[in-house]
Amino acid sequence: MSKKLIDPKLVEEFLILNPDFLYENSHILNALEIVHETGGAVSLIQRQVEMLRKNYESTSENLIKLIEIAEKNERIFEKTKKLILDLIICESLTEIVSKTEDTFVKDFDTDSCKLLFFKSSNNLPKGRVIEAKEAHSLIGKKYNATDIFCGPLSEKESNFIFGKRAKVIGCALVPVRNSDCPGMLALGSKDEQKYSNENDTLFLEFIAEALSRLVDRNNK
Repeated sequence: MSKKLIDPKLVEEFLILNPDFLYENSHILNALEIVHETGGAVSLIQRQVEMLRKNYESTSENLIKLIEIAEKNERIFEKTKKLILDLIICESLTEIVSKTEDTFVKDFDTDSCKLLFFKSSNNLPKGRVIEAKEAHSLIGKKYNATDIFCGPLSEKESNFIFGKRAKVIGCALVPVRNSDCPGMLALGSKDEQKYSNENDTLFLEFIAEALSRLVDRNNK
């Protein structure tokens, strides 16, 4: 007597409509075998256990990554908070420039940091004012007054911003928007990948906004 084939679709529909069927008939689960990737046969229960284990491992890995990101962001937040509090008690633009540049190199693992301005002011330290036209000519394709640029620099661009000794090849250029004394926070690295478009710039935006207000306060 030949076996009568059952439409798989009907079986699927039956199991969906009767979710307790396999639970109430557990002997069927033990009898079912499916072909494993290795070529051998395993029971459906074993296969389910294996799938659950893989899902658990994947979920655990994702959770570990999320925890690492959270811990990294917490460390950056604490460093950012300390920098802002230190800047608040600065009494001159010279102090603000010095504290910003020193802190980024010391606490944020930045190879080179420059807080530069496009307008001259008697309150600014020497060597921190660059001509806006020259800047537009040399770095205009990468820097603008509204968006943060993260990415590689040419040797000519690097020398203009950081100087020849810095040997910077990657950077973050952060606009410091201030109507009286607009500027740019330039962070340089010898690692081209340290600052990339994939980096979250939230903390840099916050620091730049704080700098803008503090520069305004100390430039009077």
